[in-house]
Amino acid sequence: MIKTYKITYQENNKKKSLLINTENIKNETLPLNILNIKEVSIKKNINIFSKKKQISNKDLNLLFYELNIMVQSNIVFTEALDILIKNRKNEIIKEFLIDIKNSFTNLKPITKALEKYEVDEMVFSFLELCQSRGNIKLNIKALNILLHENARIKNDFKKAISYPITLLISFFLSLNMIFYFVIPNFKSIFSGNMEALPLSTKVLFFVHDIYSNYILFILLFLIILSVLLYVYYKNNEKMQYYFDEFIVKKLYLFKDIYLSSQAYKLFLVLDIMHKSNYEFHKALISSKVLLKNKYLLDRITLIENLLENGKTINYSFSEALIFDDLVLNLINTAEVSNSLDITIVEIKEIYKNRFEEKIKFLISIIEPIFIVLLMGLILWIVLAIFVPIWDMGNMIKS
Repeated sequence: MIKTYKITYQENNKKKSLLINTENIKNETLPLNILNIKEVSIKKNINIFSKKKQISNKDLNLLFYELNIMVQSNIVFTEALDILIKNRKNEIIKEFLIDIKNSFTNLKPITKALEKYEVDEMVFSFLELCQSRGNIKLNIKALNILLHENARIKNDFKKAISYPITLLISFFLSLNMIFYFVIPNFKSIFSGNMEALPLSTKVLFFVHDIYSNYILFILLFLIILSVLLYVYYKNNEKMQYYFDEFIVKKLYLFKDIYLSSQAYKLFLVLDIMHKSNYEFHKALISSKVLLKNKYLLDRITLIENLLENGKTINYSFSEALIFDDLVLNLINTAEVSNSLDITIVEIKEIYKNRFEEKIKFLISIIEPIFIVLLMGLILWIVLAIFVPIWDMGNMIKS
């Protein structure tokens, strides 16, 4: 997990201090003449109404696609940025590129320079890698691939849930029309004989009463509760950790989709870094910057620490308790046979295929479930309305 450290040191006979956010203080470049290192707790002020400058994912993907082409063609990074600045008409994108250039030329932290923009956090992570570790070509290439893959993953997931959501919205719109126009007139017919009505009709009238009298209060309560939970989540690291752990380990079906997508992106970057002659340990450190899930980040940091202490890759990955036997066996085989480059590609493809299979499975089960639920609700409303009418018809005939 990322921690904040206060470094107290002496420079030119003066006592100075600075704050460093890091997962491992040993990996950071520290000033000379350190007097004290202390871990501190910093509470972030969350302003849910803050307005950051928006850059769409489509524009961002296109931007780094063009930047990657130029950088891979051996155009100097700052010159490539100048070309993009000249060719862009959107003022926000121009300002975004200018801030990136100024950050690199003036050696200012990229995260501080771009904090006013609402963009994918992977952009901050990889630009920060470009500043701290160099090798701009490699990191821009990795970022371009990840942005593309991230867009593909999001599109696949949207396709999976778009039809069920359309059904759900259509149902609630229809239900709203029935409650607003049909039920009040129908209810007035039986206002004097409520005890003789069937249970389904009584329940329908009860739901209608709640809808008529309390729906605004319920919606307001849910909105306030959501905002409070969001603020609490953002300000409480333990809450973030437990929630992220719940997503990875407990959330049925979605946990497999989520873990597969995160592991695929992790091994994708590992593959890129390893092919560029990075040591496995350094490649892992660079790869984990894209993980925002605190539980997964904690598990990968555990692997990193075990590798630093001389443990084998297979042992380190097995201790993380997030990889299955197939992946661990492949890592063990790769370590024994010295074929990590081949195995990383295989594991990457395994997680990619798993993600696609889980998405297809989600589509295959979610549509029938939604249809059955909608049919059940429609049947309940139909019975609640027509059973009393049929009873009235039988009474008239008799």
